[in-house]
Amino acid sequence: MSEIIVSVDCCTAWTTLGVAIDGMVRGEVNVDARMRQASMLPGLFQSLLDSLAVRVESVSLYSVVTEPGSFTGIKVGISFVTFLAWAGGQMVIPLSSLECTASEGLGLACGTAAVVLQGGGGKIYGALYESEGGNCTLTRLLPERAYIPEEFLEAVSSVMKDGFKDVSWMTDRPEKTARLFPAVERMEQVLPRGSTSVAMALRKKDSAVIPSLIRASFHRDPDTGRAR
Repeated sequence: MSEIIVSVDCCTAWTTLGVAIDGMVRGEVNVDARMRQASMLPGLFQSLLDSLAVRVESVSLYSVVTEPGSFTGIKVGISFVTFLAWAGGQMVIPLSSLECTASEGLGLACGTAAVVLQGGGGKIYGALYESEGGNCTLTRLLPERAYIPEEFLEAVSSVMKDGFKDVSWMTDRPEKTARLFPAVERMEQVLPRGSTSVAMALRKKDSAVIPSLIRASFHRDPDTGRAR
């Protein structure tokens, strides 16, 4: 029987899904669903499976992006995936939107990625990753959490002794986040695709847990924007 993994990411305005069969990425869907994520997700999921002639009962594992990003989007994705996994008896692989963004932006190249996602309350979600190239797992150099922009710049500078010249800066919304980092010459827009998320799930199969253990990690309070 084939091993089939389905990934779901609703952390940003984009809703992305990916399918891997026997270790190979076979399909993806990427839609700018915005506030329609909850209503569109079931149809997108079923359409993707139908296009690959995959039955829901045949899915071996699910993965879902659990942090950080849109409060509503995170809850939509987790609720959908954990219900499917609970009903079908599958395990779930939790993924990070920051790590998925770094993986998308770096691709198969060697390099260092500073990922900045729009937060709120004057903060951003950030992390720093290093890749040795190929399909290797990324190494996290700074923790994934909410930062004040100046704090994140200082943290990156403390790790990268040669400054920012060897760092690729990535964000989901440059029109919102780039102005918070005037010292950064170029902030590249990177939106993780479903194929990237499911490829990461393939590398993280050992982290799969039962659906009831999947938790959202918002990194800040939904009402005040206070960092956790």
